[in-house]
Amino acid sequence: MLRAFGFILLFFLLFCCQSQEALPKRTGQEYVPVRVGAYWEYAVTETVISQVGGQTNTFTELRVEVTDSIASGGDLTYVLHRWTRNQGSSNWNAAESWSLRVDATQVVQQEGNLPYVKLLFPLTEGRSWNGNALNNLGGTDACGDGSFACDMYVVSGWQKPFEIPGVLSYSDTVTIVENDEDDPIVLKDIRKTVYAKAIGCVYREETHLEYCTVGSCIGQQVVENGRIVRQTLTAHGLVQ
Repeated sequence: MLRAFGFILLFFLLFCCQSQEALPKRTGQEYVPVRVGAYWEYAVTETVISQVGGQTNTFTELRVEVTDSIASGGDLTYVLHRWTRNQGSSNWNAAESWSLRVDATQVVQQEGNLPYVKLLFPLTEGRSWNGNALNNLGGTDACGDGSFACDMYVVSGWQKPFEIPGVLSYSDTVTIVENDEDDPIVLKDIRKTVYAKAIGCVYREETHLEYCTVGSCIGQQVVENGRIVRQTLTAHGLVQ
């Protein structure tokens, strides 16, 4: 009886070890399932605040489609065509073309003439990197020994659910905080992007607010100039 129990226990332990070894290690590449023909559509709300024009709100839609890929050095660079239209309109207007390069270590998105390191693999909670490492924009953070300016991106909510009640809900996402500067006296500058497993970017927000710093309004967070953008996924798939 004891011998039989010992064999069963040994089999169980070996099976568990083999099962764990068989599980692929997640790197984060599953959050950017890019291929030719893939598309994403977003609802975009933008609020602009200025001392001259007051506050204006615009509501548009954005379509991003992977139209081609170019092989270089064993990696692929994907061509992203972007279209926009007013919400409720049926006609898309060509906006611009970006590119996206995905390799074993990183995702680089070329926006106009500026490349940004959007993701750095493997992704882990709290990992950070200089998103402006491939351009000359610098940033508000200090990198290296503190001698040069950079823009640190930070992984937050690794493999966590993300939800905007009544709008969208995903069970497995990662949030990349691209900037998180919140000075109650001077300004607020927050940028973050949420990626969902097997889908890609599902949400992005940018908030840049400049507060009044003169007279009695100091510290009251009275916005003199600002811009708030929310980009929310509404559809995605493959072009038929």
